[in-house]
Amino acid sequence: MKRHIAFFALGLMIATLSAQQVTRVHVGDNQNYGITYSLPATLVRVTADATCTTVRAGIYAPYAEKYLGVKDAPMEDMVTWTITSVDIKAESEADTTRTFHVNFGEKVVAPTFYLAPGGVLAGINREPEAIGHKCEKVVMANADTPAVHAVDVMNEELLKAGSKSKQAEIAARQIFRIRESRLNILTGDVDNLPADGASFQLVLENLAAQEAAYMELFTGTSSTTAVHRDFVYRPTAEGNDVLFRFSRHFGFVAADDLSGEPYRIGVTVTDDKRNVPVLTDAKGKAKPQASGVAYIVPGRAQVTVSHKGNRVAQGEWAMPQFGHVEYLLPTQFTDKKKPASALFDPLTGALQLFQTEN
Repeated sequence: MKRHIAFFALGLMIATLSAQQVTRVHVGDNQNYGITYSLPATLVRVTADATCTTVRAGIYAPYAEKYLGVKDAPMEDMVTWTITSVDIKAESEADTTRTFHVNFGEKVVAPTFYLAPGGVLAGINREPEAIGHKCEKVVMANADTPAVHAVDVMNEELLKAGSKSKQAEIAARQIFRIRESRLNILTGDVDNLPADGASFQLVLENLAAQEAAYMELFTGTSSTTAVHRDFVYRPTAEGNDVLFRFSRHFGFVAADDLSGEPYRIGVTVTDDKRNVPVLTDAKGKAKPQASGVAYIVPGRAQVTVSHKGNRVAQGEWAMPQFGHVEYLLPTQFTDKKKPASALFDPLTGALQLFQTEN
């Protein structure tokens, strides 16, 4: 018969541990019959996606409305940046300030430890189950480029025109000719129609490309590029700091560059467990602090990312840096008849499962 005592970590965190990343360490293989390991600390990764749109004005932009009826053609080159999304997730790393060494001695049944990356404690006498990765979204955005460019359609008649206004008039007239030709083909009002469907489609595509190239002369071109940035923040106390700055003209800039508007990250501790409970004996005297196999009773904190006072992303997780350390007796894991086993959350340091055999 088995007796189980299970402890579940507070909150949900994005998992980064996989079976291949767990290192098995048998204490008996070490000459000093001991092991050194760390407990984790939470870090926050903020992912910001933005688009950079580059607009190049057409050389005949001032005549777009006069000859084509286009009222919003850009009159000058410009670059515009826009934040499209901000995501936040919690990860973990080894906390070098919470590194422990436990000696077991050579006359005991040596336990087996399982360590996550960075030497973070994940299990004793029991291998952790694999935790899957979360796939990251990849954004690609590119503007369609016409097969024919504006410079390719600037023919002799257009180039010899005496003024820009005259050139624009000739270019506009050519656009209407192309549209008329396409309409005639679609309605069958031509002497020689394309021989088959493929040829028909090819002719229409060529006409569309030529029209787009002429339109570039008036409406210009626009291309959009997706930009991805990661920012890592390590919460250590409550506060509100500038995480990064963003400019609609220059994109992501340094946190101290005032050309950009600040995106701030705030930390609020919602369950503070940093104060270690004081244990007393029957006479009310404080007991000495325990020692052994350390794990964490984590606290909780809410993290928000805001811009101009508006919340754009938030999350709340169990965080070991806002918790305190507890201990398990090492002898429980070296019992010859019924050695205990334990699992620890490599993201929060919390005890997830403690099991003994009866």
